[in-house]
Amino acid sequence: MKTPLVSHRSFVDAPLIGILIAVVVLMAILSPVRFLSPLNLESMAYQLPMLALLSLGMMISMLTGGINLAIVSAANLTGIVTALTLKLLTGGDSASASVAITLVAMAAGLMSALAAGALMGFLVAYLEVPAILATLGAMTLIDGINVVLTRGYTLSDFPGMLLAIGNGAILGVPAPFVMLIVVVLALHVLLARTRFGFDLYMIGSNLTAARYSNIDTRAVLMRQYLLSAAFSALTGFVMMGQFNSVKSNYAQSYLLVSVLACFLGGVDPFGGVGRLSGMVLAVVILQAISSGVNLMRVDPFFVTAMWGAMILALIAINHFSGRWRRSARLAEVARTLGVEQRPPPVGER
Repeated sequence: MKTPLVSHRSFVDAPLIGILIAVVVLMAILSPVRFLSPLNLESMAYQLPMLALLSLGMMISMLTGGINLAIVSAANLTGIVTALTLKLLTGGDSASASVAITLVAMAAGLMSALAAGALMGFLVAYLEVPAILATLGAMTLIDGINVVLTRGYTLSDFPGMLLAIGNGAILGVPAPFVMLIVVVLALHVLLARTRFGFDLYMIGSNLTAARYSNIDTRAVLMRQYLLSAAFSALTGFVMMGQFNSVKSNYAQSYLLVSVLACFLGGVDPFGGVGRLSGMVLAVVILQAISSGVNLMRVDPFFVTAMWGAMILALIAINHFSGRWRRSARLAEVARTLGVEQRPPPVGER
């Protein structure tokens, strides 16, 4: 059984810091004037929270050995329901909505995302549907609902309160970046200091052992998908503020990048292992790469292919490094026991 919170398979932070430094140096060389400019750094601070919130929501699901393929769809659903509620309550003049009406609309958007999370949690926890199938079905359902609600059109013109979430600033610091810092600190406390956080790691380490350890695995899985959906809702609000519009298919490529961030940050796809600090570093690395290639005007389709290639490379690295570590441990055990390692007989090779 894997040991919760600490594992030989976890990425340590030092290599990620080294990768981040290498990426920043490389991008600064390729685009020396624009990459390290204050304008680009400010732009990265505005863009980073959207990817980070989705990646953290994906991490929550992967800690239990699951996945949330509907995380981007739920974010779009949040924005669409919020926009339609604003339009309904203001008679079509959404931009003039009061603070009270805006809060009601945001609550409706949040509830829609939580409903999607509850659906996935029920399928996985109570009907024991494999997470990849349950969330794939939920993603398809939500995408269809999003298209029906918007009829394929873009909804725009939101009140200043919503726009400030994605484009505002607090004491000169981008508002979404400040929100991200608060969310990361709260998630750290949740994962490291609460029973719920411990239960997430235990379920990912060994579901059967968790059940025999008096953990209500169904309740934990349900809460896990609700929490992941809450991250979708936060992302939806940030997207509304940054784009001043919502649509059924915004940020679809971020699903792939959020999975990549989890792999790069050291989250075990089989569950039980994952460091929040590694996740934060991984998101910063990917945002630096994304900003750098955008400044160099690289074809967006090539960038998507690059993300896929990085996922395959990380899978291969994890596979072969895992085999090497297992061989090293066996050799260490053999030396400790004083057993001489010999190659197997010819007939057994």
